[in-house]
Amino acid sequence: MGLGPDDQLGQENGPSAGGPNRREQAARARESAERWIGQLQDMIDQAGRQAAPLLRDVAAKAAELAAVAAEHAGPAAHKAANVTEHVGDRLAARSKNLAADLRKAAEAARTQPAPSDETADAPMNGESKPDDGDQA
Repeated sequence: MGLGPDDQLGQENGPSAGGPNRREQAARARESAERWIGQLQDMIDQAGRQAAPLLRDVAAKAAELAAVAAEHAGPAAHKAANVTEHVGDRLAARSKNLAADLRKAAEAARTQPAPSDETADAPMNGESKPDDGDQA
């Protein structure tokens, strides 16, 4: 004799062990759960049918708002482009001037005669020449 999932070891299925009552309770619980799941599925389906038109309206409104934002963004983008153009022009002019000044300074440094050994060793800006340690 095999044991079922509701059977306890060493006990028989009888009214005193509660076997048939437990099976009936499990069957009723299963039917009740299936009924609840069916009702829940019906509610989900109904919500989906009712929500679809609302979701389409929300999507249409979002598209309209995006179009309005795009219309307003166009002039702002043009204004930003104009400001960027003017700032870029000023920066380019300043950069050209700086480059010209740097080239003039480099050319002037190349055309000056190389300092002789005596002038190279001479102290600059009135500084005294460091001592080589010849002090007594």
